Amino acid sequence: MRALLFLCVLLSSQAWAGLLWHSNNQLNDAGQTLQQLLLPDSSVNAMSTAERDAWFTRQWRTVLKNRERFAQYTLPEHWRTQGFERAMAQHTLAGYMRGQVPDYHGYRALHQHYQQLGQRPGYTPLPPGPEVRMNERDPAIVALRTRLTELGQPAPAPLGRTDVLDTALAGRLKQLQQAGGLETSGSLDAATRALLNRSPAELRAEIKINLQRWLLLPPATEDYVLINIPSYRLTLVRGGRPTLAMPVIVGRPDWPTPELATYLGALKVNPDWTPTASIMREDLLPAQQQDGGFLDRNGFNVWLPGQRTPVLPSAINWQQPPPGLRLVQQPGPANALGQLKFEMQNRFSVYLHDTPDKTLFRRDQRALSHGCVRLSEPQALATGIGWALPEHSRTQLLPPPQRLPVYMVYFTTWMDGRSLMFAHDIYRKNRT
Repeated sequence: MRALLFLCVLLSSQAWAGLLWHSNNQLNDAGQTLQQLLLPDSSVNAMSTAERDAWFTRQWRTVLKNRERFAQYTLPEHWRTQGFERAMAQHTLAGYMRGQVPDYHGYRALHQHYQQLGQRPGYTPLPPGPEVRMNERDPAIVALRTRLTELGQPAPAPLGRTDVLDTALAGRLKQLQQAGGLETSGSLDAATRALLNRSPAELRAEIKINLQRWLLLPPATEDYVLINIPSYRLTLVRGGRPTLAMPVIVGRPDWPTPELATYLGALKVNPDWTPTASIMREDLLPAQQQDGGFLDRNGFNVWLPGQRTPVLPSAINWQQPPPGLRLVQQPGPANALGQLKFEMQNRFSVYLHDTPDKTLFRRDQRALSHGCVRLSEPQALATGIGWALPEHSRTQLLPPPQRLPVYMVYFTTWMDGRSLMFAHDIYRKNRT
């Protein structure tokens, strides 16, 4: 009998020895940390312990693979698959996993809000009805004030009656509408009702997707540039604190700006521009074929294969252009890159740059480019990073003052102070 009992214990210990995230049928310390990172739904509870353990491993390996694809440079070992393999071999998974939690205030604040929403029994829906404009009365305004408070965005104190959409409350709606990619009318319209009427479960689902995107970011540093693609915004962080923020223009839905991490390589002052073959084919050549003076008027030269000097666009038959030609737009007021181009190494060939058309920054929805990011205040970014800008008009390449990371992310929800903010899912990534 004792021998049989010993054999059962031995077999059981051998079975548990093959598990990474469980001990005695419960999540161990490493497993609990991983669960907080992955936030699995209840379906994993129906799995056997061995199945659940294997599922956790597969999911974490996927995170590491995506993280390495996101970074356009070699990450530290502990942030790559090699670090995970080493922790398994050395039986140090608990400490390893604690070091994998993103050390960003934005991640911690959003994770806390996710947990709070899970403890909230219900919410106050906005009743259906017509559009309510500023200074109009409607019963929905009372519910709106309550709903904003539930979202962590307490409504400003009423300037009079609580059922009036006064100027202060309309201003709060404009902030939400702008972040959500809606028309910034300040009115309570159908689109704004839909944005605010999502249940806590729906909000948690979107927050979970965004928390998982935080896992891709490299280890936190004190200084970096963060571009949130769906909110059309760039933030320069210095010493762990935002020091500059500006509106930006990002890629069109059919030409999306990629998510990536890289470093600023150089600043090109008074740059020329060599458009890609796809931009030439889809935009510039059709424009030239419709308007024979388009390329000349915008400062382009044509480089033909095998020739060492360019020719003017007027010398080319654009109805039957020769194969292999290359267009280069000279520096100047009409140049598509404006006065400054921030170069950065990445496999997508995207960069940050100025633009001569500043009127586009007045739009609420600014997914308008071919993938690169256009800056509303490029000079402010350059000086904020530490570049001294020359006054001459010749083209010059300036080395970076420091090795500054750039993170281009896709966050459709985030915390602004204690308020939960939303951005329009411009590339429909939340639906995949």
